[in-house]
Amino acid sequence: MTRIDVDARTGEMLISVEIDLGQSLMSPEAYWQATQAPPEEQRALLDNAVRRLDRELVVLVDGNPVSRTLASFELAAISREAIQNPLTPQMAKLHYVVPGAQQGEKLQVAIAPELEIPWPCLLTVKTAESQLPQSRLLTDVDRLSHPAYFSAEKIAASRVRNQSGWLVESWGKLAPWMMWVAVGFQHIIPKGLDHILFMLGLFFFSRGWRTLLIQVTGFTVAHSLTLALSMYGVVQVPSSIVEPLIALSIVYVALDNLFESQLVRWRLAVVVLFGLLHGLGFASVLSNIGLPDGQFMSSLVLFNVGVELGQISVLLIAFLLVGWYRRQPWYATKVAQPAAVAIAGTGAYWFLKRIAF
Repeated sequence: MTRIDVDARTGEMLISVEIDLGQSLMSPEAYWQATQAPPEEQRALLDNAVRRLDRELVVLVDGNPVSRTLASFELAAISREAIQNPLTPQMAKLHYVVPGAQQGEKLQVAIAPELEIPWPCLLTVKTAESQLPQSRLLTDVDRLSHPAYFSAEKIAASRVRNQSGWLVESWGKLAPWMMWVAVGFQHIIPKGLDHILFMLGLFFFSRGWRTLLIQVTGFTVAHSLTLALSMYGVVQVPSSIVEPLIALSIVYVALDNLFESQLVRWRLAVVVLFGLLHGLGFASVLSNIGLPDGQFMSSLVLFNVGVELGQISVLLIAFLLVGWYRRQPWYATKVAQPAAVAIAGTGAYWFLKRIAF
């Protein structure tokens, strides 16, 4: 693999290229000669390869190429035979400095069609606005990288799009703020099967809208609270603890549906308690994506709105499918109880899987 690392965390941009020169820009014999030459002669032996690399591997800021100066390099090879063998890559590292601070919105790398390098090529970009580097993959077919961004808002939006599907992409095109609503909605439908089953457990327990509304409201307030507290760093619980407990909450609610028919205070208290757990689960999703510092609160609220829209959609779909029959005498034995058994069984399987693996 060829690697291009761009460090834009300070005023000047640093670029490192790790490449198998003996398999791309030089012949194995020429590269072996360069590795064995005295340091003061190596630069001259690499001159043609460096010139071609500068010409055919272009770094772009907002679509404009930036010039770079070779500051240092490291050559490595254990033998001429190893250089000739593609299975034993002998990687050289070229370190560049880009003069002056580069102001712009996005960075890309373009590799000319005539330049053949060991594929794929991994591009990583480090910026002061992001704790994690942005990664892009170039191939022989896709020789222009997708943009890596300098601003925190653009970085967060790009990470969301990369980790999400068509729903986030399409909603984000309608309005940028809708992207965060789509992330929350998508975490329920279609990705949040455990949260869907929990909501269905509440649905099949409730014969009337009042009972369902009380439970869903308590659950919503609870998970909204722990979501906010977790994202602000007030509450931190490892996912290895949260995820099995979420599965256990599904089992408990489903089994309780088999033995209780009236909403009592302890049932509501348990639902609220499990809502606190589910909020920690939602927070783990946002932690992996990362919220932009300048829009932290608004993005958090919009994500939560998406979650609520997802939950409402689950309940509406359930009502459209079987809700019309809730007043029928056979509803409990033919619909609600079999559903509770299926939900409990699925939750139990997830619980065992999550504690074992």
